[in-house]
Amino acid sequence: MPNEQSPSIPQPSLWRAVLLGALYVVVDAFILNQGAVALLVGLWLLLVGLPRTFLAKKYATVRAQRLRYLGVYFVAVLLVFAINATNNRLAQSRAERLVSAVKAFHAQNHRYPKSLEELVPDYVELVPLAKYTFLFNKFSYYTSDQGTSLFYADFPPFGRPTYSFTRNEWGYLD
Repeated sequence: MPNEQSPSIPQPSLWRAVLLGALYVVVDAFILNQGAVALLVGLWLLLVGLPRTFLAKKYATVRAQRLRYLGVYFVAVLLVFAINATNNRLAQSRAERLVSAVKAFHAQNHRYPKSLEELVPDYVELVPLAKYTFLFNKFSYYTSDQGTSLFYADFPPFGRPTYSFTRNEWGYLD
């Protein structure tokens, strides 16, 4: 009986995996800024990628190489979660400073500012970006007869923490 060997499985280079992982981090952390894709990719790695690598006989000869690639993608998933969490903490901190500035403006002028730009330069040096992302990176500020509020996107396009100056508390718009 001839020696049956599994056919060689072509594998992409490690640099390709690193490049794809970096591209994924940029898209999911800095453009989409959700982490939903990271969750799906992470689940796929754990539920499909790892079992296939260890259980499929055709991958036995390239198991170490596949584990390196899966490791690169898993690090990319962790980076997306870390960047999103850091951006959300940064946005919350900046929002708190804006809330304090709006309250100080209100105490001094007996009215709320018409826009956040009205706080510059007396109460803040400049109106900061909420996050370091390409989309959903600005604070929204509204004042009307119904009330005044400040919000930003925590989990785009939903999950918007909102500060109500009328109720003097944080809540969620959706």
